[in-house]
Amino acid sequence: MWRFITWNLDWHRRRPESVPRWSLLQSHDALVIALQEVSGPVAKTLQEAHQGPSLFSQELYPPADWSWMGCALLLHPDSRVLDSGVLAALPKPQRSLWADVELPGRDPITVVSWHTPNAAGDGRDTKMAAYAAMSDWLAEAKHPVVLGADLNTWRDPVDLVPADPEDDFFEEHAFVGLDPPHGLVDAYRSVLESSGQLDQLRRDRPGGPLAVSHVLSGGAEHRMDRIFASPGLRVIAADYAYEEALESGSDHALHWVDFD
Repeated sequence: MWRFITWNLDWHRRRPESVPRWSLLQSHDALVIALQEVSGPVAKTLQEAHQGPSLFSQELYPPADWSWMGCALLLHPDSRVLDSGVLAALPKPQRSLWADVELPGRDPITVVSWHTPNAAGDGRDTKMAAYAAMSDWLAEAKHPVVLGADLNTWRDPVDLVPADPEDDFFEEHAFVGLDPPHGLVDAYRSVLESSGQLDQLRRDRPGGPLAVSHVLSGGAEHRMDRIFASPGLRVIAADYAYEEALESGSDHALHWVDFD
């Protein structure tokens, strides 16, 4: 069994020395940690604290400034990085990061950290272009993929429906909907389905969300943070650490998945 974590640290405006967040990350003993909202001071703190390979999108995207929000991948010390980069086709390449890696005793996989643009701040067209570009890239990946992302999506019904091509948010709805073009599986959803918990949610909260990973200022609850994986990777457990994440200083839940 091995664990993958994704987490939006909400650390870019805070002192990186206040590191209950690092303690929470360490407590999960993950082989791969995908982080979003990582800036220069935060990257320095993580590099000093983490013992294994650490990758930062700002280092792989020369136009990026360390004051920008970027992504990070922290790997187990016995991991080997085969290749890495950002997705140049995205509207904001520095908010993506991928690596082909060999985890201890395992075949190569591709791990990805991604922070989707926000329609309110970046515009709908930018957000939809990002979803389309990421879907295309994931569909062409040469290794099995695990993607950890803050998707900035509000859509999370219990029963998935096909995306409407006429909808202004078609690309987003297709990415998180029925038969997504990237071909990956929502790991948390698959755990709920296999355990029967999806049936209970269907009765209690058919419109979703399946879990709460972020609460907007007006009080609306959403599952914006998700882990998607190639169908061949067997998911055995998954959950969100929301209260612990809030106590550590972030405004997003830490999300973890265990693979067999």
